[in-house]
Amino acid sequence: MTIMIKVLPTAAEHVGLVHPLDGPLAADGSLWTHDGFTERQIQAQVIRRFEAGVDDAAPADAAAQADAKAAAKPKPQAAA
Repeated sequence: MTIMIKVLPTAAEHVGLVHPLDGPLAADGSLWTHDGFTERQIQAQVIRRFEAGVDDAAPADAAAQADAKAAAKPKPQAAA
């Protein structure tokens, strides 16, 4: 039985990387066979596994979450 996993590029420069059996890597992720090639690319941090609940958020939601996270960061205090 072949295990398939959804993978995402870790940087724009990795879009188009071609899996020998499953074809090129799309910007929004691709379904690839979890084989030695895929695992080497994960270990090299060229791609990463899709994370349900994180990567499937709508782009607008992701932007809103990023804005909320930035707003929640404590502001540096000026020296007195």
